Amino acid sequence: MIGRKRPAAAGPNPWEEEGRRLAPLFGSVASAVVIANDPEAAARVALGIARVGALERRVAVADLTGGTPSLVALAGDGDAHGITDSFLYGVSLNAVARPAADGTASLFILPCGSESSVPEEVLRSDRWRRLAAGFGDAGALLLIVAKAGTPALAALVSQTDGAVSVGDATIPLDWRVIAQAGDRTPIATQASAVDGARRPWSAFSILSAALLAVTILIAVASLWPRRTPERAAPPRASATPAAGAAVATPATPADTVRVSDPVNPPDSAIAAQFAVELVATNTATGANLWLRERGAPLPGVTVSPVLLGAARTRWHKVLAGAWQDRMGADSLLAALRAEGILRPDAGVVVQVPLAVLLEAGVPRGAAPARVAALGSRGVPAYALVQDDGTVRLFAGAFETAAAAVPLDADLRVLGLAPQLAYRTGRTF
Repeated sequence: MIGRKRPAAAGPNPWEEEGRRLAPLFGSVASAVVIANDPEAAARVALGIARVGALERRVAVADLTGGTPSLVALAGDGDAHGITDSFLYGVSLNAVARPAADGTASLFILPCGSESSVPEEVLRSDRWRRLAAGFGDAGALLLIVAKAGTPALAALVSQTDGAVSVGDATIPLDWRVIAQAGDRTPIATQASAVDGARRPWSAFSILSAALLAVTILIAVASLWPRRTPERAAPPRASATPAAGAAVATPATPADTVRVSDPVNPPDSAIAAQFAVELVATNTATGANLWLRERGAPLPGVTVSPVLLGAARTRWHKVLAGAWQDRMGADSLLAALRAEGILRPDAGVVVQVPLAVLLEAGVPRGAAPARVAALGSRGVPAYALVQDDGTVRLFAGAFETAAAAVPLDADLRVLGLAPQLAYRTGRTF
């Protein structure tokens, strides 16, 4: 009719978009429980993760909420059998799993089933462990959608690779958290809730925002890092201008916050500057997950939070090793690729001569305990043996002093007194 407007097409669901944003964190995950106070929000986050994952492998989304609209719609028409019927009455999972009704290839939905609520015995069943292991063996991904506060939820989470917290869902501190959806820290602005109402900031969000506010005062021109190794996931920093090239004067004010100069300038000539950058993620959770799964046996492994891109977004680089010459780093990288710890095209040798010095003169026998104690506080510490037999404890590894600012700020919040230093010594 003349004068009537055509209804606007529905825009992308913000929770599903949040799931897509977090999807890169699940490359090495076989199973996870997505938890929210609002079951539909959890379902949408799971679907966002699943749609990206289904581009490369099979993904199944299991509904343990009693039936969310989005998952019910994707399950399509069919009988009432679901995941609870499989656990309680022996219905085959092949009969329960349904291809996504919207035609998304490699995406399957496991509806809740005939039970209006999920019995505790289903969540406590040790069959989840076998099911998760089966998905891992097949290179597939299982995402289980659950409502926060569901009894026996801890028993379910403990049998998977971990949990995904959505929105303001309360997650116990002892749970393994893979990602938090709806918390954009360390990005500069906090995302609002789906309904448009502004959520109250948690203490963690306030702390992260405060740290970020400190670091963004760094001058762009004088502190801009050199080009980062090329990879698909993290954004790349701008390249450093060639020698003699003109540098445009930035509009931003001169920097007012920076770390001090290295405390051991004579050691610059003997710095253990070479390391292997293993992975870079946009959350600390993703970096820590990689470390727990693959990093334990690696020498001198640490995490370096850095700010990348024009938006100065915080990323977390996992690095290993410390060598004065490149040969040692090349050997480690080749070995990690050969053993399948890294993909053939993953990892890169980097030059990171600087680090944050935590302690010096530590007896060699006491170093492992000190590293473990610092690690329990969230400090990415590692030990390097010096020529005199004592040990220095470092955290992070950086190309420039400017890059060390985020970690320096983090450590000072923990009550430590970090010092920028050239990395010296060898791993053990």
